[in-house]
Amino acid sequence: MLALLPDNTEGAISAADLRAIVTELYHLGASSSQAFAYRWTTSGPPGTGRVTMDQPWQLFATKALVSETADDGTMPGFNTIDSAVAARIWITTGSGAQFVADVTGPSVDLGTYRELPIAPLEVTGAQPTNNTQVTLSLVVVL
Repeated sequence: MLALLPDNTEGAISAADLRAIVTELYHLGASSSQAFAYRWTTSGPPGTGRVTMDQPWQLFATKALVSETADDGTMPGFNTIDSAVAARIWITTGSGAQFVADVTGPSVDLGTYRELPIAPLEVTGAQPTNNTQVTLSLVVVL
């Protein structure tokens, strides 16, 4: 944010810069985040404690498939995601591979797992192998 505020000796701060800063500060103050332990699955609908995507570890994936119960038995708050103004997910591995995507709409309840519509933003590192431990982080703007 500070990069948007150059030395103002010449009036170089624009209204758009100030809007971007206020918006970012609002999102920081009105957001919440949670992290859950999962295991990556390379195919099919995810079983209990598993997560995958319709096009695993690809920028053209459109759906994250997330078990309603994490690997440690906790339950992510899908209702919070569904009612959020904006939401983002991170799937990370112990080796540093990461998948980041915006959630573009409410989840679809498919019984034991949820389908989250996503717009991928970044993919780094190799796709995890089947049954690899991953962390699913959810950030929502309320």
